[in-house]
Amino acid sequence: MVEQEDARPAFRRLDQARPLHLVVQQEIRAYILDQGLRPGDPLKPEAELARLFGVSRSSVREAVKALESIGVLETRRGSGVYVGGFSFAPLFDHLHYGLLQEHRALRELVALRKALEADLIAEAMRVMSPGTVAELRENLDEMRNLAERGAGFAEQDRRFHQLLFRDLGNSMLLRLFDQFWLAFHAASPPLRGRTPLAAYRSHAAILETVLSGDPDRARVAIHDHYRGIEAKLADPAEAQPGLAP
Repeated sequence: MVEQEDARPAFRRLDQARPLHLVVQQEIRAYILDQGLRPGDPLKPEAELARLFGVSRSSVREAVKALESIGVLETRRGSGVYVGGFSFAPLFDHLHYGLLQEHRALRELVALRKALEADLIAEAMRVMSPGTVAELRENLDEMRNLAERGAGFAEQDRRFHQLLFRDLGNSMLLRLFDQFWLAFHAASPPLRGRTPLAAYRSHAAILETVLSGDPDRARVAIHDHYRGIEAKLADPAEAQPGLAP
């Protein structure tokens, strides 16, 4: 009895109609998935990939560099090429650049943050621990102290939004929210009229409604928080020195 061959071989000769480095990128990704390779697993050497795919080493090298730039692969000097660990960072590096180029994209990112936080706040309130509440109060006190001196509080703001959803236990969600914050903070023009005290009061209103136990009020507070930011971003001509959300 003849054994049936696998439906898809580990490697196959490639159609050269499309730019080869793009085809090789696709095939390398497919191979990683098909073989169940994990972050840190080695990939075959460049010369062997070129031979198996039937392409030049330069096409493989170009494909590997492109996959490195988005975190799929990692080259270790003197050791070889390995499967990279998952990271949002390459994606948000591109997002940062796009936000700097396109003001509309910046407003859309704020709208997305608002929708996600408002949708998840009820569940976050349900599982929030006393320890997290205490950290939120302490963080808000730091905001107030800085705001009363007319100082900004970017790191406290970042921490506030992390703490709100920390107890959901969803590490990917927290990383996504944090990368949204970082991308916005890096690309946003400072907002006219948003004084430190106004920004503090907006965060204080969110915490007050969270502690009230009323998710509907909390959703309104989050919408209000982002609505003010959206209004300041509505017209690029209005962007003047101030604060990020």
